[in-house]
Amino acid sequence: MSYINKVSLSEIIRFLENRNFEKFCFANDYAYIYSPKTDEIIIEAPNNQISDEVIELAIKVFNELDKCVSIAYKWLEHFNLKNDRWYPDALDRGFEISGIYFGKYGYGHQQKPFTDGFTISFSTKNYYPCEFTVKFHKNMHPFAVEEWVF
Repeated sequence: MSYINKVSLSEIIRFLENRNFEKFCFANDYAYIYSPKTDEIIIEAPNNQISDEVIELAIKVFNELDKCVSIAYKWLEHFNLKNDRWYPDALDRGFEISGIYFGKYGYGHQQKPFTDGFTISFSTKNYYPCEFTVKFHKNMHPFAVEEWVF
């Protein structure tokens, strides 16, 4: 997505702290912004408003992003593709962040109940046609990981 202007996480933190959303794109009750370190960041924004609670969570997560990623990697270590016929080495080089979401989201087969928190999505550094999303409660503790085929 090189055509999208990306801003640093420190700039995004400053925008959130100052409630300055001019660099965010608002659409369909979400705010979007892009960063070289995290790629797409999506923040729940009903009626084009980001709640103070979500702003504070996002600031905290960005300030502790390395810790959150380290915790997420421990959940991703459970995936093993060594017996995969087509992609046995897909996880050998690890993962990179492909997006972060803040707000309410569902989980489980029915995608209910809803919980407040955030997710960090990862793609593999080696090509693999899946993405992995680690879901965190707002207390910054992970509780699930999902694999998405694309």
